[in-house]
Amino acid sequence: MEIITDITHPIRLNKPVVTIGTFDGVHVGHQEILSRMLGIASGLGSDSVVVTFHPHPRIVLGHHVSLLSTRDEKRAAFEKSGISHLVEIPFTKEFSRLSPEEFVRKIAEAIRPVTLVIGYDHGFGRGRRGNIEDLYWFGKEYDFEVVKVDELVVDNHHVSSSVIRWLLQEGDVAGAAHLLGRRYSLTGQVVRGNQIGRLIGYPTANLYLEDPNKLIPSMGVYASKVLINGKEYGGMTNIGMRPTINAHKLTFETNIFDFDQDIYYETITVEMVKRIRNEKKFGNLDMLKAQLQTDYESARTILKNSGN
Repeated sequence: MEIITDITHPIRLNKPVVTIGTFDGVHVGHQEILSRMLGIASGLGSDSVVVTFHPHPRIVLGHHVSLLSTRDEKRAAFEKSGISHLVEIPFTKEFSRLSPEEFVRKIAEAIRPVTLVIGYDHGFGRGRRGNIEDLYWFGKEYDFEVVKVDELVVDNHHVSSSVIRWLLQEGDVAGAAHLLGRRYSLTGQVVRGNQIGRLIGYPTANLYLEDPNKLIPSMGVYASKVLINGKEYGGMTNIGMRPTINAHKLTFETNIFDFDQDIYYETITVEMVKRIRNEKKFGNLDMLKAQLQTDYESARTILKNSGN
């Protein structure tokens, strides 16, 4: 996959079939669009091109947004999909002021698409004023065909990044996984904590997440999978403030099953499988230890029944 970050000049592409969007999460709805685009491109012998933006437009415009995927995670998902080119437009306030027609003209002059595959609710241009009907008109002017992909419904949910964010904020990581097409994951560096977990027999890897906009699921204890240097381990993850020891900082820490290696300052990935319980405050460390044993057994059972 070739990554392009400059559209100030025409890009040399072969009869490009294109899709455009922010694609946060690259969920199953996005994957449906990518699949449609790849099928058309294959039939035409064309390049398959995703046009996206960095940073996320809402961040540039001063809005808070909790992201489902970091830049690297999005790139990895696009590469896995099999597209040939990723055009990553640097999103600025100046770019945000382009009218719908100015936006389409810029894309048309730089990429010259023969086909544009787009979601049914796609908005573009200043204030997202442009819509699918506008694209049909612009397609006639700039000589590209428009293919609309209808809304996807999974598990009675209309698939969208917003719905997935809501599920994660409710702690429903299993439900979110159905809409993402994979488990929700967080990647970060293992940093030193206060060693309380080790003291009571449940040492944890404390994760530092570099991207402050990456969404962290709601506080609680989760069964999880942990990827370390290409190997997968089971685990139980706690997200919270650790009220039993009167901590005052949100932490993301994982007890890794059947693992006893020094991985401080290494980068690992934690995949969220299923929520076990809310975070609780216990009267003492012995009570916490007893609960952690129950959590451990629950996580083992969940992972055993998760299928992979």
